[in-house]
Amino acid sequence: MEAAQILYPETSVERRGVQAAYEHFDQNSVEAEAWRLIQNRETLPIVEVQPAERHDNARTAIMEALTASGHLSRVEITGTLDEISNQVTNRLVNGWDDSLPWHEKQRRFAELSNELVIQKTHQSIVTGELPADTAVLEISDYPEALAGQKLGYRDSNKKGMVRSTHLIDNQDGTFTRLYEQVSRSNGNWPSTYTFMSENGIQTNQGEPDIIALKTPLIYDGNDYIDGVVDVIRRLDQHAGADVLYGDTKARSNHVPYEDLRVESARRETEVLMYVDDLAKLEAQLDNLQTKGLTKTEADVVFKEEVDRILTVICTLEPDYAEDTFGKRAAPHFHQAADMVARGEHLQAQQLLEATSYLKEEVTFCGVSISIEKANELGLEVNSYGELTEKGKESWKWKQGICQVESCPTRPGKTEVGPCSVCRKCQAEFDKGRDPTKQKTLK
Repeated sequence: MEAAQILYPETSVERRGVQAAYEHFDQNSVEAEAWRLIQNRETLPIVEVQPAERHDNARTAIMEALTASGHLSRVEITGTLDEISNQVTNRLVNGWDDSLPWHEKQRRFAELSNELVIQKTHQSIVTGELPADTAVLEISDYPEALAGQKLGYRDSNKKGMVRSTHLIDNQDGTFTRLYEQVSRSNGNWPSTYTFMSENGIQTNQGEPDIIALKTPLIYDGNDYIDGVVDVIRRLDQHAGADVLYGDTKARSNHVPYEDLRVESARRETEVLMYVDDLAKLEAQLDNLQTKGLTKTEADVVFKEEVDRILTVICTLEPDYAEDTFGKRAAPHFHQAADMVARGEHLQAQQLLEATSYLKEEVTFCGVSISIEKANELGLEVNSYGELTEKGKESWKWKQGICQVESCPTRPGKTEVGPCSVCRKCQAEFDKGRDPTKQKTLK
């Protein structure tokens, strides 16, 4: 598909300060270097994965599954320019898999090429060739060609990502690379194309999402003071009237752009009690791969633990359930939340097992074994009950709507805790009474 052949209405917006990165760097040499890295990946030096990176991997795995759109994730990597570059390059090169569909390999190749552009941009900042607040912008649109192939893309809302990468000079010989990434629904070509068109960005032929990903952009803080948040705002303007993070503003769980960073940080604080354990499990699985465990088996174990964590989080915060498991799943999680609120953890577990949202076993070395057996083998995985107890102990009280329909505070907001139950209703549960079966609480 040729970008120039796609017709969209003319926009009245003014041109903003976004440029194609390949106006500054030679695309052919960048892509040749990316291909050389892939071809010689077996000879690349091994870079030890740092605890901070494992922590970021775990946090991102949880939050990207919990939120369909309108979440900002923030990742920082600190070190010398070479240390940062080697860490990220090795991760991307190690993610190459010859067995993947051709379209996915094109995407991963584009991401590796973009990493080399980021490195060149940061080198140019250090030498003074580019302003210090120059950022690299990547638009990762939903890949229509990979729909239904279960490669981690959210088909239900055509989830896309917009990522901005910045460099901070720590003035001590080290730097911090800052990533900020915002998710959006309906992340596809029309809004991306008009955004690029208003900035005079030339695009090539190919699949729309590949065109977008293979067109890294650069901008500076004078034009986008709020960074990637301003970019997502601009893309929403191109997506149509009354659009927020790719959705219509009617979606009640989206916060205004001005509150996005604060709300996203609050959400991530809620799940921190699970992040450290998941990061430890990733380290264990990496170690076991040196002793014969295949990468596929390691990925399955990690994914199953993430699934159990998501199941518990959606029990403690059932408003996440629709985004995480789909609209039909949400009522089951609200029901499970009521059970957990009155201390019926086993019944909640049985309900979710019966409705296929919980798997209390681990696939290991080609067979499925119980969580208890996995623990005996040294894998630190958790049961639904263990994860629920951990969550209830750490879950913070916050402003929200009590999910008990008979609660007199509804539909207004009050303080709610685990399972989105207010203090008064939780006290009723703790006394052995069931407020869900009462017409009105007094």
